Amino acid sequence: MTRLTPLFTSLKTLEITYPSADETLLATPVTLPTSEPASPQISYTVQQSHFPSFSFPPLQKRHIALLYGAGKFTTAGTVYWRMKKNGGSVHTGSASVGANTFYTISCFFGVDVAVGDVLELALWSNQTDSNWDYKALQVLATRVIPFKPRPYKPCNFAVVSALPNLTLGNPNAYTRVYYIIPEQGIYSEASLPFNCRVLHGGDASGIFQLSYGDRDYVNQGVCWTSATNRPNYYRNHVPTKIVMRGVRID
Repeated sequence: MTRLTPLFTSLKTLEITYPSADETLLATPVTLPTSEPASPQISYTVQQSHFPSFSFPPLQKRHIALLYGAGKFTTAGTVYWRMKKNGGSVHTGSASVGANTFYTISCFFGVDVAVGDVLELALWSNQTDSNWDYKALQVLATRVIPFKPRPYKPCNFAVVSALPNLTLGNPNAYTRVYYIIPEQGIYSEASLPFNCRVLHGGDASGIFQLSYGDRDYVNQGVCWTSATNRPNYYRNHVPTKIVMRGVRID
């Protein structure tokens, strides 16, 4: 029987555009308390302006948030933190910080971040001469399903960005891999174009999953210290331009 419906859709390009990170460097550092503060020093109410925009509405998308807090210890000691979402505790942690050393807490909230969520970070220490002076927030898309029909052939991850791109202070970033079809173990380790001959994208994972905040360290925080860099932070490789055709298999 002759097939009347074309096997492939037209070539489609999904572009994901991100706003700059919401970023603040205080002119005067604020001393950390020696016990947990009643109100977290760093608090963001997630706005629509924090979210990425899409060149066409995808069939599915999820979001994670990367929140950062940073400061400096004069005397060597321990920094403590608590992550909160909508008033509830998400994660607590602590880390040793050397004398005259900067610390950065990278917090990964995932994977259901929505407009109106209140994301917070409380900081304290066991020294009276430690401080905080930096905060930032970036919301990233993950588990995207572009459209039906699936699978997609080919699926070309044409542009990959490293986000967030923090600029204030003296930043240094460690960039994590992004994953493609995690259930099949296919992933990319660099910000280079990546082409899949055939890509289905499961209902749970979509056509890609980000690492920090989705595949790894979900609702957790990580501290990184540096003698010179603040923020010294973790970020993700994020696909921002994907070119594909849908394949009709029914």
